[in-house]
Amino acid sequence: MVIACTRDCYDTCVFDSSHKVLPTFPFEGFTCSRGIADMKRNSVNRVRDFMIDGSIATMDEAVRKVVKEIKARKPTEIIHVDYDGNQGLLTWYFPARFWNAIHSAITDYSICSSEGHLAISKVYGSSFGATPEDFSKADSFVIWGSDPKTSFIHGWKLMKGKYKVTVDVRLSPTAKESDRAIIIKPSSDAFLALGVLKSLHEMGYSDEIPTPWEVIEEETGVRRREVEELASVYEERKPLTVIGFALGRTFQGGKAISMISAIPSLLGIKRGFYYSNSSYGINFSYLRGTSKASRVVGMADVYKEVEKGNITFMFVWNSNPLHSLPGSDRIAEAVEEGRLFLVVHDPFMNETAKIANVVIPAPTYLEKEDVVYSYWHRYLVYNKPILPKSGVDEITLMRALAREMEVTDESVWEDPWVAVEKATGVNIQELKFKGVMKLPEPEFRKPRLEIPALERVPKGKVLVFGSHPNFTNSQFKEIYGRKEPVAFNSSLEGIGYLRSKWGKIRVKFVKVDDVPDGVIFMFKSNLFDLDGKPVNSIIGNEKGESGTPLLNFTLVQTEIEKEHEEQVKEEVNCC
Repeated sequence: MVIACTRDCYDTCVFDSSHKVLPTFPFEGFTCSRGIADMKRNSVNRVRDFMIDGSIATMDEAVRKVVKEIKARKPTEIIHVDYDGNQGLLTWYFPARFWNAIHSAITDYSICSSEGHLAISKVYGSSFGATPEDFSKADSFVIWGSDPKTSFIHGWKLMKGKYKVTVDVRLSPTAKESDRAIIIKPSSDAFLALGVLKSLHEMGYSDEIPTPWEVIEEETGVRRREVEELASVYEERKPLTVIGFALGRTFQGGKAISMISAIPSLLGIKRGFYYSNSSYGINFSYLRGTSKASRVVGMADVYKEVEKGNITFMFVWNSNPLHSLPGSDRIAEAVEEGRLFLVVHDPFMNETAKIANVVIPAPTYLEKEDVVYSYWHRYLVYNKPILPKSGVDEITLMRALAREMEVTDESVWEDPWVAVEKATGVNIQELKFKGVMKLPEPEFRKPRLEIPALERVPKGKVLVFGSHPNFTNSQFKEIYGRKEPVAFNSSLEGIGYLRSKWGKIRVKFVKVDDVPDGVIFMFKSNLFDLDGKPVNSIIGNEKGESGTPLLNFTLVQTEIEKEHEEQVKEEVNCC
């Protein structure tokens, strides 16, 4: 018997029934600080009761209240917000069938990796790239906009002792342990990729790139010689390129990713890149039944739709939108003022659950059956519970709502195991018997790269985010605590403000050598300021080609609080 971690994480570790990591490749018997803490976290900060407006209720009462609110609205005013808090097919995908059956609105699921999937698919037909087996065979790597030492530990292990070049906007832990680090200006990745292609043209590999070297140097902050040296690394070493999700949340990030992913193919390297292998042939649309939704709302635009009164009911599961969505302070205000009815189904009392009108307890992945996939390795895992169940699972709740609504849509009532078998092409009985099965690799299509037209990058200080090793997005605060909202930068110390055209937040500035001028870096695990305001309140609805919010390209101004400034002056004069 095995059970896979369901976190939004590349590694997707597989454990035995005692929750010990399998010693086999690519798990190698070790896991991250979150995997170690999962058994302890399971009993902390849990939602234990059904709650309606702060009072304990029964499941039947909660279901009736939710359905009453649904019936009072048009389907277009109702939205379900879900994401990758749990990667289980029966947790994340299948429950959406109820919401699609009643024709509610859905999000575009754009907030994380969709920009890169679209960009790479335009080149290769899918975004499927290198597998763990390819990582083990490679002897060199270019790590572009990613910090695998922090957020991709099994991939990092396979890179250890091998030649590495890291491209990033700061000197990340990965960059520090690489043979070469190229620090570029924020959102200039597309120009650096263009420079590599220009260099490869001069070596006889690529089409001519008319963009002058002066423009490439100015936009990236990298000298021509360094760009040419990176191109030489590609030509001589044939490295595997790891492309970070963070790039998709930058200005022109999709264009950058498409060019970066195409570089290896010009040199004859088949699947010489890795971004995210979620395209193992699983039919996610079939599992969700998304074709029946009334409309699609961009995740960057949810707060705007709430402000306009176009969304008046929100059902949340598998995500924490108050923490992660742009403009989430406006969502919270709408709940407080009664303009938005909020329902949260979650195992833990997170920030969104704390303000909800109705809160419904859910089991964790350790407490229920599910099927888990990875976006790195090819293993599909049948999860059998190893702890007693707490709360109501997603499918049971979905069907309780459907019965109260008298929904007859056959998709809601299809056997979920039959649906998973259809969506994956895997025999479910065999999967349950074996516990783990390997999915086939998709076919590789010859790439087609069209060099995109690029715009100059807007100038100014840029706020960017990265992962902390103890957190998966907003998860694990129960174990590792709530950290101060620290804005790491090259010059400021003390309490002050980050301002954008959408608002301001109060943070602690910390001066470090790892972050260059023009960059403000924050961990995305603690997105609330010193006054409890969402950090994403200063991020608007600007988005990329696929709708991805530009979370890693917010132009900001900085300001130290006057009281703190005077205090610092006194300390300096005193000492």
